[in-house]
Amino acid sequence: MQRLICSLLLILAPLVTMARTEYPIHDDFREACRITAPLGRGVLGIGNAFLSVMPKGMHSDNELTIDKIKITATSDGKEFGAWVITPKEGDKTPRPAILFLHGGGFVFKGAPYHYDLAKEYALRTNSVVVMVDYRTAHNNPYGTTLQDCADTWQWMLYNAQRLGIDTTRTAIVGDSAGGFLAVKTVLCSHLCPTKLMLIYPVIDCTMRTKSMAEFSDTPVWNSKLNKKMWEYYLQGETEKSLLDLTENELQTLPATYVETAEFDCLRDEGNEFARLLQCAGVATTHTQIQDTMHGFDMAQRSAITQQQIVERCKWLGEW
Repeated sequence: MQRLICSLLLILAPLVTMARTEYPIHDDFREACRITAPLGRGVLGIGNAFLSVMPKGMHSDNELTIDKIKITATSDGKEFGAWVITPKEGDKTPRPAILFLHGGGFVFKGAPYHYDLAKEYALRTNSVVVMVDYRTAHNNPYGTTLQDCADTWQWMLYNAQRLGIDTTRTAIVGDSAGGFLAVKTVLCSHLCPTKLMLIYPVIDCTMRTKSMAEFSDTPVWNSKLNKKMWEYYLQGETEKSLLDLTENELQTLPATYVETAEFDCLRDEGNEFARLLQCAGVATTHTQIQDTMHGFDMAQRSAITQQQIVERCKWLGEW
């Protein structure tokens, strides 16, 4: 995976900018911190062309059955993809299920580590994992990205019996922009999952927190990129920040796990969202991972990353 990241960085080298300020981030993440890509359309085109070949490694093996399926969108009748990942071991009784919504600023396709995470979640929690290849925001009408996620959630539940899913044990997991999509998918659905997991999530379109003002040059992700991301996603439309949800709206959310990173412009909005959930009486597990930056999961060999995957799967497995 590290070699794949390096290859992508070499391809993007003429278009990327170096993070200007050094932060005391753990050495495990040194390689991941080297280059921060802007969100220009040239970078998105090249980056997504590279990322589009990554799913070719998504095939069944001795431990997992992996199927690529097509879902028809309710927004425009077009098709988009998803992967259904099912552990081979265990009995044939219905399993828990996870809808996995990858990050990428709403504009990048899933990265190699996202596919690896989806498989880890399936194996470690003995769950059926559905990973959505949602259509990106920069080249689709406003609302398409979210609707693809909501449609996949409905598809997953509608096909629960065929997929071998226990609908009383379900979770929606999202990292970064996928965290925002996860919350919104729950809010717009009449069928609530049992659990919601948010990893360094995007929460606040108003960008009003202290860490957003402070971290304008952090590696991998910063407030300048965050502003561009919201421009791509909103396309001139307005939305209410998730920090402005009412208590009644917050109480519609299930038990929630929120994980944030210390040197991340999104840190404070994630922490504040966890606090609001707790105040609203939602069962909330919240942790901030020190010495890390946004997207630290991409350093898959890091002991810090591996420990967090263990902690997430432990929480997911406690039904």
